[in-house]
Amino acid sequence: MDGLDSIDLAYALCFSGHRPERLPSSGDPNAPEMQPLIAALRQELTAAAERGKTTMLHGCMAGWDIICAEQVILLKRQYPHVRLVSVAPYKAAFFTREKCWTPDWVSRAREVFSQHDMGIKIAGQYRPGIYYERNRALVDHSSELLCYWDGGGGGTKYTVDRAYSRGLTVRNLYAM
Repeated sequence: MDGLDSIDLAYALCFSGHRPERLPSSGDPNAPEMQPLIAALRQELTAAAERGKTTMLHGCMAGWDIICAEQVILLKRQYPHVRLVSVAPYKAAFFTREKCWTPDWVSRAREVFSQHDMGIKIAGQYRPGIYYERNRALVDHSSELLCYWDGGGGGTKYTVDRAYSRGLTVRNLYAM
């Protein structure tokens, strides 16, 4: 995949987590229920940067991915050498396929995309299995996974399982 192959996985961290409906207060960063999670995320990102993680990859979806990307953008103020890489599953009609793309999430995602250091698209358009393909790309180009996984099924479970099978360090902030 053009762009991902240039990433040194020893210095890369990726994110995986749930869409808004499975996050506290639907992922509203101003909600009191989200404050402990955002604080824990900031702490983990700072620690990762101090461990030498210079590339942080997110999967571009509403919810955990965008929240993590927003926090990486803030982290870059203190660690300007950190790069944010957006790995989108596909390009065409991206904001119209999934119900999670409310106007607020679209706005937040566009703001992230305007500030990332690199943007990569796995495919031109949606096709069955594209989200799993994107998740594999995230894990296969990282040495750590920072996730928000509630133990249920779905893409996050798939990504966590793949990360463990490939020997990545996995940190789950669900219990925070």
